[in-house]
Amino acid sequence: MTRNPYNKHSLLILSTVCLTQLINAQLVTENTKRIADGFYNRSDYASAAKYYEQSLITKGKEVKYVPYQVRREKTGTAPVKTDLKHESMYRLAESYRLLNDFAHAEAWYKTVTEEVPGAYPLAQLYYGVSLRANGKYQEAEGAYKKFLEEYKTEDTYRQQALRELDNCLFIQEQLQTPNASLNVTKFNNIINKEGANYAAVWQQNNLVFTSTRADENIKTKKPVYTNALYTTTLEDSVTGNVFRLNVPGKKELQQGVGSFTPDGNTLFFTGWFTDKEGKKNSAIYKSVKNDTSWTEPVKMDATINQEASNTRQPQVTADGKYLFFASDRAGGSGGFDIWYAALGDSLQTGEAVNAGSVINTKEDDEAPFYHPASGTLVYASKGRTGMGGFDLYYSKGDLQSWATPVNAGHPVNSVKDDMYFTSRGSDLWADALVSSDRASLCCLELFSVSEVKAPPVVAVTPPAPVVVKDEIKEAFENKTTLVTTYIIFDYDKASISDTSHAYLDTVASYMKQYPDVKIEVGAHTDGKGSVSYNLKLSDQRAKACVDYFVKAGIDPSRFISKGYGECCPIIKETTDNGKDNPEARSQNRRVEIKLY
Repeated sequence: MTRNPYNKHSLLILSTVCLTQLINAQLVTENTKRIADGFYNRSDYASAAKYYEQSLITKGKEVKYVPYQVRREKTGTAPVKTDLKHESMYRLAESYRLLNDFAHAEAWYKTVTEEVPGAYPLAQLYYGVSLRANGKYQEAEGAYKKFLEEYKTEDTYRQQALRELDNCLFIQEQLQTPNASLNVTKFNNIINKEGANYAAVWQQNNLVFTSTRADENIKTKKPVYTNALYTTTLEDSVTGNVFRLNVPGKKELQQGVGSFTPDGNTLFFTGWFTDKEGKKNSAIYKSVKNDTSWTEPVKMDATINQEASNTRQPQVTADGKYLFFASDRAGGSGGFDIWYAALGDSLQTGEAVNAGSVINTKEDDEAPFYHPASGTLVYASKGRTGMGGFDLYYSKGDLQSWATPVNAGHPVNSVKDDMYFTSRGSDLWADALVSSDRASLCCLELFSVSEVKAPPVVAVTPPAPVVVKDEIKEAFENKTTLVTTYIIFDYDKASISDTSHAYLDTVASYMKQYPDVKIEVGAHTDGKGSVSYNLKLSDQRAKACVDYFVKAGIDPSRFISKGYGECCPIIKETTDNGKDNPEARSQNRRVEIKLY
């Protein structure tokens, strides 16, 4: 049988047309990917994500590429079969992650880890990070464990995975027992307009913060988005209009993260620009108030802005004596470290001093805020066990020595980035602000932090046993809180003094009379000693009280014990002239029995 020559010719034409369409589609898509790669290499991840998305879709259909060999990313091991499509997927996931858009990043990391397992080892790690940021803690644990099984190199990525595993446990603990004494509230949309709004500070009665809200270009009449300083008036927590702070400067220099001297007349701020390679270069600048405007900013000298390094996030302490900042300059622990320098009467700076290894980690430690009234440094870190991303930590110290930093906990911290703490007044937590992207898909927003008023308590300072019994009875009848200094412990120990047994026995007898009542035993210390030591001691003392009740025949399921350390003094432990107040400290060393 002979073949029809016309059919053969038609098939050849059809094959040529299909091949041409496929080649054209592939060329279009590869060109789009090439554009995406350019944006990605310049760290313009928003534009990169847009073009990577386009490179993966042509006329509604997925485009398949011819496979080629690539080496395992970050490892240098043997090549793995992969293709341009999956490289685009991986970089798309990376772009979304670096934009803090973990919802989209999670889906693309999942696809990469399932379709080309092992081709991009870090995809498994960042898949876990995305799951954690999206509140999927159990799944995140699984992703981290799988990464650790496959990734054996002892480097920062493996250390990060181990720390993230600890984070998952810490997050779940914090969400179950948040700090009920603090309330975190998001500012309204007058402050949190479009884009990012962060790093707020007070300038007397005004609030000054950094924002990327749109300004209209005078020539083109089109919106221009850039980081700049804005100000508004706060009166009884009601915000007024927002205005851009009139600080001159070159248009390519972005401005943000400001701090003022106590008189409000000198501004220190971060100025940064992006070079041709997409790398951000930052330094600290100074400007002086001139009637209704500010002078041309002056870049601070090499004492603060060391050559070939980045310096940012200045904070002038409330007493005007020190300038704190973050820098990746030489001499640090790794990444960005916390530094400080003395400020003279004419605002000249002394030698920059590293805050030391107790504060700084191998990862980024940034956004410092020192509160002289309480002797507390609050800062953001990625290098410690926390809830994820940047968490806020605090450490007591006098600049010569620091206590071990403590995580500020939930609700101050979230599973996303939390940083830029600031506070005014003598109480660290009473009137504070933080920046967080917990309620945003991409960007930091401003939140206020305030102390929650304690519920009514029955203060027990008994002059006689009969009075003690009456007040304990009243507490059980009304389910209030007993605050007592009558439970006495041996000095620096958790053993209960014999003189406290009568009081504990009375509480135990009422526990038996009111079998439906449960209690939390909370132990508090004074401010002497380190924060970590006081937390440990108070926890041991609270447990000692519960053990006493259990031995008295009370069901252990009716108790919760918690050590609060020195966190919540009821009386200031120093007099107005700064002297120690032993009587106040003795009242702060107390036990609170909360009935519910």
